Amino acid sequence: MAWAAAFSVIVSFVALGTFWDKPRLAAAAGGRRVASLASSVGRSIEVLCKLVGVLGFALVIAAAWWGKPTPSVNIAPTAFLIWFWVGLQLVSVLVGDVWSAFNPYPTIADAAASLKARIARTPMSAADHGTGDRRVGWVAVAAIAAYLWFELAYHSTDSPRSVAVFLTGYSAVMLAGAAVLGRGWVRSADGFAVLFQKISLIAPIYRDDTKALRLRTPLSGLTTLRGGLYSVVFILTVLGATTFDGFTRSSIWLDIAGDLTGWESALINTLGLVVIVAFVAMLYMLAVKAMAVVAGDSTRHLAVQFAPTLVPIVVAYAFAHYFSALLLDGQVLINLLSDPFGHGWDLFGTRDYAINWTLVSPAQIAWVQAVSIAVGHVLAVAAAHDLAIDRYQRETALRSQYPMLTVMVAYTVIGLLLLLGT
Repeated sequence: MAWAAAFSVIVSFVALGTFWDKPRLAAAAGGRRVASLASSVGRSIEVLCKLVGVLGFALVIAAAWWGKPTPSVNIAPTAFLIWFWVGLQLVSVLVGDVWSAFNPYPTIADAAASLKARIARTPMSAADHGTGDRRVGWVAVAAIAAYLWFELAYHSTDSPRSVAVFLTGYSAVMLAGAAVLGRGWVRSADGFAVLFQKISLIAPIYRDDTKALRLRTPLSGLTTLRGGLYSVVFILTVLGATTFDGFTRSSIWLDIAGDLTGWESALINTLGLVVIVAFVAMLYMLAVKAMAVVAGDSTRHLAVQFAPTLVPIVVAYAFAHYFSALLLDGQVLINLLSDPFGHGWDLFGTRDYAINWTLVSPAQIAWVQAVSIAVGHVLAVAAAHDLAIDRYQRETALRSQYPMLTVMVAYTVIGLLLLLGT
């Protein structure tokens, strides 16, 4: 199955080289306007989303600190590790950057700035400082890396108290930065918000600067993604971490770390995470280096330019790795909504909901994994091909993509072999 998926990536590259002879995505990125969200109804919906985001955040934090410390009866681990982390990635790729409407950090930062202005009896500054600062980009890298370490390396990730400590510390950094450097800082430093925004560029729907809802060709939004080296590191870190998650299920890793517990487990997981992320990044940089030789271009410049084309693979890996957890383990949220603290409540009558553990079979999971990874790599090849023919003459563009194709095939085979345990 892994080699069949790799073959499909190669076939797609040949087809693209034959039939996709001019750039299409950048011209389609603007899309067409379908509705305005600037009306009173739109503003009411925006306020409601902000309120839901703050209340949901408060519920998860409160449950994590003061609910029962058992993960199976506390809503915090399921809400944060499954529905937030996995669910929002899938929602973002389908309907755009939904999280920006619910993200509690900008709402809290804006409320704090407004209160401060009222107390000081001065107008609240409209400035949105920090959004273009490269240093803030590196903060987002550190923020998402901290979460990935917590999820994949820490030895007690699903403990409600661990979730409480992580979320409290993460939130303190975000809000302190906003207080010192401006409200715009939190919009660019929040690793989760940055990830969901990057993923949302694949979606066929987005909201423009005038709050108008627009439809565009899927993938075309990737051509609007700008950033420096920090953006490359951000994308490769997420991609490498998901690859490590697959590696931890292999017999090789189980032989290495299967019997370790506590901080010994965390240490070996940390080393493994760093090595796999570095390996994934090395493959990409080798391809970019070879591409630079063929095209006579700068390696650093090409690394930045082509990094957005890896975003479809990030989404594909996330879907392949986590969709079964979302469909199966995620059902527990139905029970926990009635008893979020584990105190025996039944607020909505769903506490005894019977979870359907047969919703998807192992065979169906394997097929979804294979298809999603193959599709993700095909889309990445398409995005890279479109960018190459936009930059170079057609013959040079095709030759420059051979190294990238090699890496895409390697990612496909490695990803599926790890997932399918072969």
